[in-house]
Amino acid sequence: MSEENLTPWQKKHLEYQRRKAAENQEKSEEPKKRKFLKNKEDDTAKNQEDTGQDSEAQYVEDGDNSVMTYSEDFSETAEEEMKPSFFEGSFEVFKKMWPLLLVAVLLFIVSVYAVSPISKIGKFTVSGNQHESFEAIVKASKLKPTDRIYGVIRNRRGIENSIVQEFPRVKAVEIQVSFPNHVEARVTEFQTVAYVEQKGKNYQVLESGYILRDEEIPSDQLSNHPLLKSFSDQETEKFVTAYMKLKPEVRSLITTVSKAPTKATSDFLALEMSDGNQVRVSLSQIAEKMPYYPSVASQLTPPQVIDMEAGIYAKSKEEYLNDLKNPEGEKKDSEDTAETTAQ
Repeated sequence: MSEENLTPWQKKHLEYQRRKAAENQEKSEEPKKRKFLKNKEDDTAKNQEDTGQDSEAQYVEDGDNSVMTYSEDFSETAEEEMKPSFFEGSFEVFKKMWPLLLVAVLLFIVSVYAVSPISKIGKFTVSGNQHESFEAIVKASKLKPTDRIYGVIRNRRGIENSIVQEFPRVKAVEIQVSFPNHVEARVTEFQTVAYVEQKGKNYQVLESGYILRDEEIPSDQLSNHPLLKSFSDQETEKFVTAYMKLKPEVRSLITTVSKAPTKATSDFLALEMSDGNQVRVSLSQIAEKMPYYPSVASQLTPPQVIDMEAGIYAKSKEEYLNDLKNPEGEKKDSEDTAETTAQ
């Protein structure tokens, strides 16, 4: 049949077939670039052969007119597979909504807790206090049973500082809050590291250098700590600062500390040691020179005086004390000391 005798619909279809053939020719020239589309067309052609249907178009003859219709073959099973299930849709919604739901639940719990009786302090305990009483620490904290737990957490540092400032013995305080309403004050106290004798009375000296004058200690009740004789408050604090820098094995040897000023050194001290020796050193040089004492003492037979005023040298106690009484001897000691230092 010639093109002139074709109906308008047939002409249109013929034009479509020609355009399709041109596209197929172009695809065959670029197989790699059009691989995906070509495979799709091949699958479509195969389905057409199996079903005897034209996926692109069908013609239905209706008398003298040809009607072109399009049809697609979708199975019911495929349509069902494309529809998301109810559970899959619910899961997707939950994935998007769960952060908001979690926040809402937490806010609800916090709100209920805030207005409930358990949001108030239910239990208050104190640990680590050896000298300060429980009642005194509670009073210093300024906490009351009606106070809310969130208020304790918010003002934790202020409560700790209030207790520390109230007691010279207290070195630090840590406020701990445990669910639901337990508050604990963990106290760390300064340790006694020395005694000071002032106006015939003995007082404890803390590692901070603070002198506890609220309690007098009898001489027969002094423990194994150095006794500072006739030291002022400032001298006591300076000695303790230097003393705490020494190793424990050196600190444990010092029993008594007395002032022994010379013309050259006004802050010269005499330290009696538990091994029988005596060390003479200035207050300002304790931290610097006392660490040498163990190695020097190991080479001596007590009792000896180890002078650290200028360099380090040793003499028997008897000779040293005799030299102190004899001005000529004192002058000779100074010369010997100079020689030792030069060497």
